[in-house]
Amino acid sequence: MRKLLLILLVGIVPVLLTSTLVPASQGYQDIDAAGTKSLMENADALVVFPLSPIEFDNKHIKGSVNIVMDMLEYDLPEDKERKIVFYCLGIKCVASWRAAEKAVELGYKNVYAFREGIPGWEKAGYPLVTVKPLPDVEVEQVSATDLAVMLDKDDVILVDINLDEDAHKFYIDHAKRVHIPLDELNVSLTQLPRDKRIVIICLKGKRSPTAVKYLKGKGYKDVVMVRGGMKEWVLEGRPVKRVS
Repeated sequence: MRKLLLILLVGIVPVLLTSTLVPASQGYQDIDAAGTKSLMENADALVVFPLSPIEFDNKHIKGSVNIVMDMLEYDLPEDKERKIVFYCLGIKCVASWRAAEKAVELGYKNVYAFREGIPGWEKAGYPLVTVKPLPDVEVEQVSATDLAVMLDKDDVILVDINLDEDAHKFYIDHAKRVHIPLDELNVSLTQLPRDKRIVIICLKGKRSPTAVKYLKGKGYKDVVMVRGGMKEWVLEGRPVKRVS
């Protein structure tokens, strides 16, 4: 058992701890807020937010569009020469450079990652847009230890909101788990009963508050998140299923 746990930790923890690092060979250019603004105004650049519609509606760069990660292949423009800038929720958010990598793989020639994202744009004093703000409600947190007890004893639903790319690498293999990426949560409410406690988990606990607030805004009363997400679960030595 100890040997199996060590193997899991060696394989998974590096993925969790290095997921905010930019690959050495990236094939796209990094850009700052001023550069992004200039491209929008002078080069007809397409600025793309590749996370969920929930997050986009809560706050986004004025003039940008929302194309979630799984739809990039289908919804990006046909012109492979067009300048495209990807941004998300800040320097620790991996979606900007992951989306940029994917665009490069799809053959786009002028791809940029604005990794400072919304915080960097806001700091520069440029306009943001809110369409549907998330409710200002308390976000209750539980520990990975609490989650283990709940899965064993309580009538709960564990909602894994990780991107497909992350959820397909490793996940908590339990009958009470469902995988609904945050990108799809707004169209998947029928999968979630209102008479059970809903526990949200993401990779590191950064995106879970959005899901909690969104569900509470839709009338769900008992919604909590796992503090530290899958990272904390793994670091405590708890079992996950790896997908080879």
